[in-house]
Amino acid sequence: MFPKKTDYDLVIVGGGLSGLAAAVAAGEKKLATLVLEKGRTLGGDGNYVEGAMGVDSTMQKDAGISIDKTELLQDELTYSHYEASAPHLKKLIDASGATIDWLQSLGVTFTKVGPQGKSWPTIHTFEGGGHAAIEKLKAKADEYGVEFATSVSAQKLLQANGHISGLAVKNEATGQYRDLRAQNVLLATGGYVDNPELIKERTPFVGRLLTVSDGKSTGDGMQLAWAAGAQHYSMGAIQYGGGAIYDRQTPPFVHMMSQLGVVATQEAILWVNERGERFVNEDVNDNMCHAGGAILTQSRVFSIFDQAAVDHLANVGLFKEVGNSPVSPDKLDKLPGEIETDLGKHASYLTKADSLEELATKLGLAKLPDTVTRYNALVDTGADTDFGKDKTYLTAVSDGPFYAVELGVGMACALGGIRVSDDNEVLNDYGYPVPGLYAAGNDAAGMLVGDTYAVTFPGSTAGYAAFSGRNAVANM
Repeated sequence: MFPKKTDYDLVIVGGGLSGLAAAVAAGEKKLATLVLEKGRTLGGDGNYVEGAMGVDSTMQKDAGISIDKTELLQDELTYSHYEASAPHLKKLIDASGATIDWLQSLGVTFTKVGPQGKSWPTIHTFEGGGHAAIEKLKAKADEYGVEFATSVSAQKLLQANGHISGLAVKNEATGQYRDLRAQNVLLATGGYVDNPELIKERTPFVGRLLTVSDGKSTGDGMQLAWAAGAQHYSMGAIQYGGGAIYDRQTPPFVHMMSQLGVVATQEAILWVNERGERFVNEDVNDNMCHAGGAILTQSRVFSIFDQAAVDHLANVGLFKEVGNSPVSPDKLDKLPGEIETDLGKHASYLTKADSLEELATKLGLAKLPDTVTRYNALVDTGADTDFGKDKTYLTAVSDGPFYAVELGVGMACALGGIRVSDDNEVLNDYGYPVPGLYAAGNDAAGMLVGDTYAVTFPGSTAGYAAFSGRNAVANM
């Protein structure tokens, strides 16, 4: 339904984590605030995040975790090839601990703090997942009298004398339009990962990319901003997952909790390309975005493993700790059953054969037998002199039957498109603010990265969402 009023101090476009953080901050400042959400439910991809980054939070201090902020800043700038904005990244880092403490004061709870894989120890894991944090923020915004309008989308930003004066909105249920007046507009629409055309501008590999977003992150914020005079800024980075089951029939989220997906992507056994050749050290998955990039260098990718691996993973334990997956068991006890189920329904992504030669013939992987012979020789010597995989994860492929799982690359989010100031003001081509217009969350997060998402800085997406929403409101 349409909003109750036509005039607001602040209209927030998008009801995800950054939008809700901004809504609470606006409530604290007693601003007359409206949150527009084009979908029927709130939270967006914030419902699925694991945790938020922070430096010098109370939790970290209690855990004895100390991080040199300058060293962290330099590390992340180097990682981005200095394409990240040093002042913006510094402001995030400096405020991040206080942001975590602020979330806790609102009732958001965290179970632990530390690293994720080989990373800085910055991620504060949400108790109950991101959805629980979303519920707490929504409840607090309700206490402050923030208004929410779902199934209402922003269509155009309105301007008077160069200043944002409001926006035209559409009721998605009835198709009706209305103009709203607003002193300030905050764009918090979640980025563009669900817009294939915009993704294609960033990468040529659209066909093998699988979005695991909520489906609503279609680049609305950047397109509204561009039409209002904002700079077409770096599209930032796509957050690749370290491989995903490449299923052409069902949506990617169907496999998110799959143990077959874990063995194929996380357990660092053997990856080969369309010719059956090995092409990377499989423990690259310590950085899921690097793993995604490596997979996309090949035309097709298959994860190869044998029955001995299945038996070991199901009955003994993992070869490699799962670092970047919602599935984090001690062993994959459901794996044999999942394999039988998928084979029974003739899933196109899973192939089984009694011999490597048969597997190679079924998939057209001409060099697979020779590749496995070479790989097993490296396993026997205990040193991967080809690609440098950690010897701990050198696992033979020798006891049939043999399995192949085809891999694509999952995408959780895509960052950027809008350049912002350190106060999260939207900037034009000359580097000056578009008065009254702000951006937060993934819409603005291209300021923090280069061409690769900062997996080394875990929790940064959610941490920036909370920080930037609050930061924008603080500077209105």
